[in-house]
Amino acid sequence: MSSRKKVPKKVRSKKKNSKTKSRSTSKKIIYLDNNGTTIICPEAEDAYKKWLKCYNASSTSQIAKGAKIMMEKAKNYVLKHCSTTKKEYTVVFTSGATESNCFIIRSTIEAYNKIRKIKPHLIISLVEHHSVLECAKSVEDAGYAEVSRVEPNMYGCVLPEDIEKHIKPNTCMISIMYANNETGAINNIPKIGELAHKHKIPLHTDAVQLFGKYPVNLAKSNIDALSASFHKLYGPKGIGILIVKNDLVEGYDLKGQICGSQQNGLRGGTENIPAIASSMEALKCAFKSRKAKNKKLLKMRNHIINQFKKSKIISFGDYASYLGDPVPGKEKDNEIVVLGPPLDKPNYYLPNTLLISIAKNKGKDFCNVKFKQELDKQGVVVSIASACLTTSDKASHVLSAIGAPQVIKRGTLRISMGDTNSMDDIKTFLKKFFALLKIHLDK
Repeated sequence: MSSRKKVPKKVRSKKKNSKTKSRSTSKKIIYLDNNGTTIICPEAEDAYKKWLKCYNASSTSQIAKGAKIMMEKAKNYVLKHCSTTKKEYTVVFTSGATESNCFIIRSTIEAYNKIRKIKPHLIISLVEHHSVLECAKSVEDAGYAEVSRVEPNMYGCVLPEDIEKHIKPNTCMISIMYANNETGAINNIPKIGELAHKHKIPLHTDAVQLFGKYPVNLAKSNIDALSASFHKLYGPKGIGILIVKNDLVEGYDLKGQICGSQQNGLRGGTENIPAIASSMEALKCAFKSRKAKNKKLLKMRNHIINQFKKSKIISFGDYASYLGDPVPGKEKDNEIVVLGPPLDKPNYYLPNTLLISIAKNKGKDFCNVKFKQELDKQGVVVSIASACLTTSDKASHVLSAIGAPQVIKRGTLRISMGDTNSMDDIKTFLKKFFALLKIHLDK
């Protein structure tokens, strides 16, 4: 009898332990890599599901009318956000900003060459997204265009006066990103556009990191073409836009890179209606209470920096002290370097982005890869701009462009907050961050 009683007791105990283990492993993820991608918002997810059973928007059938109307509403909503109308600009839906960037660069170069019968010249910066850098290299290597690459300043900003130095009689386009995904640096696009137009050159901007965080007035900002991607603003992946000025389309007689009759011949292929509908809901969510969201993001960013200050381990953009051997008697056991524009210039950096480098930790060499992995194990997700102890081709091109030495590169971490992050998330992150560095965190 006693042995029979023990069996169910043991089974019950096992089940209890199983449940306890399940609860202990279900921990909240603190996601701080929103510049890489954001998580789709519920409204966008619902819209995607709703439009999965739709018909081809390019069809002439009556049953396709709903999809066609929705797509036009979506385009008008985007244009309204950019303070313009379809009389001035055209919205082209693409697979993402990478396609948008490559489309506008290649089509402009081809059109310019066809019209003027000479090799065109393109101006970009050294801190552009890889899609722009690699597309520019591709057309350059093929002999289709000359390319000038403008260096940023030490804060990661591309200055108008530096761009002007590269302008040539055959410059067909200037392509400069609005905000950098690593440093968070915001470029003065209105001023750069003013410069471009003074020389009668169109301006394209990759606005992936800024679009959805700030309203963009295309005309006042002197923008002729703008790229954006919806998975960076709580929408689905695989959908982006190119907003292009009609004068540029007609004046250059731009042709699509993907052939087909859809979207006025500028981008062939059946339109991704579920993704377009989902993207518009994401855009609406992103713009809702936007000023308040930006204020909250900046507050969290400043809180992180203030905690670094309390620990007296912080410096700002000072690379010089790391370029040579340490000065005897002035070595530091711990130091965090904040990269990007100065703190007192909030108009020049994104409120959600903080790029830091753990330059020293207990006087030993630091590896950001291992540090990121340890944070990941504890449910905190950040990103690294440049891997430690790697060859130069694996290092961040942005860090190289701003002149950061190897000791800075190997310690970089990017913290990019999202609209759903809270101050509690940031406090938990800091607690784990300092614990891993074995540094006392003041309350």
